[in-house]
Amino acid sequence: MLSSEINGFSSQERLIRAALAIWANQGHSAMSARLISRDTALPTSSIYHHFGSMEQLLQSAQAHARDAAQAWCEARIAEISTWPSGGGPESLARMLAVFLDDWVQENRELAFAWNQCHLLAQRDAAYLPAIDAWRQTWARFWNEACYRAGLAEHAGATSHIFEATGQMHLIRWNRTIDRAALDEFCTGWGKWLSGSLAEEGPWRRHAREIALASSPELSAPNGVAAMIADAAADVVEDLGIAALTHRAVAAGAGVTLGVVSYNYRTSADLVRAAFDAIYRRLTAPILDKPAHPADRGEMLAAWADFSSQPRRLAAMEELILAVARDPGLRDFGPQLRYLRGRSSSLQLALQLGPEARISPLDAAIYSSMVSGQRRALIGLPEADIHAGLDAADALVARLRKTD
Repeated sequence: MLSSEINGFSSQERLIRAALAIWANQGHSAMSARLISRDTALPTSSIYHHFGSMEQLLQSAQAHARDAAQAWCEARIAEISTWPSGGGPESLARMLAVFLDDWVQENRELAFAWNQCHLLAQRDAAYLPAIDAWRQTWARFWNEACYRAGLAEHAGATSHIFEATGQMHLIRWNRTIDRAALDEFCTGWGKWLSGSLAEEGPWRRHAREIALASSPELSAPNGVAAMIADAAADVVEDLGIAALTHRAVAAGAGVTLGVVSYNYRTSADLVRAAFDAIYRRLTAPILDKPAHPADRGEMLAAWADFSSQPRRLAAMEELILAVARDPGLRDFGPQLRYLRGRSSSLQLALQLGPEARISPLDAAIYSSMVSGQRRALIGLPEADIHAGLDAADALVARLRKTD
């Protein structure tokens, strides 16, 4: 065996694997030549010897992850090669649940690399070609899978559901509940593709009740706490979650460290505060106005104008990935996974009318579709963005209004 090989992996492979592990376990802010050298037991000079630069190592790690994802896609398509054509929404929904769980649980590092690439592309144009390559990989996969189900026209929307739901499924909370609730979620997506709204199942209802019960008891809102929460949101939006410390928030809010610590004792409390503040900023056009039909056009237009808020959307994604990585934030997981859809429910009501019986599952499905769509469309030309939004509107318009 060559001296550059240990445990069957060459030095190049070990460096790439180390980069992927750091993205999955610590995030991009922790990435450094020193850390990679430590994790691989290779000198830092080996990075420059094999790749020329640290940046080229990261680009190579992204290419490696995409190649592995492509192989995974090809294997899944081969598995359904004998699937009878025209399986329909129910079959596609069951397949979606299996594929989502397999992708996230068995290929966790690849899933994190994909999500990290998406964040990097929003902050650094050098990663736009990489995220375009990821988009092409998933577009080909879902075009083929949905074609086999006889639902080719819904490949784009199903891909969006896969993106956003896969990101949430990275959050590890309760394996049994999460897996059962995922099945119910995907079954609900099948209902949507059939033109029907979906009822919430027992597992998701149970998870949502736990999430509500586990939400922290917050003190009565006050101006200082709100100011600190906004400062926490600013830190994440401007500098990333690695910079979210009590000291940084105190400086941003113009208060003492003791005041920040009194209102938000732990790092987890600060994460929750930042998340809630950013969520409020994104959804204010919906939540801060009464759901009156006369306001429908104005509210939906404001909601659709996501391309004007790239830093805010990136900050939300970064917070979700931090919860997925950090065991210390584990208790925040069910709140993110099962309480989503507060503004989505109002938006659906605007589109479907007051007689539509919108369940918490419907709101979660719509939230996932919109979130995945936003991820897929960021950085694209305005014409492509509007075409994508029109396709989503057409799908929602097919939903039956139930009594």
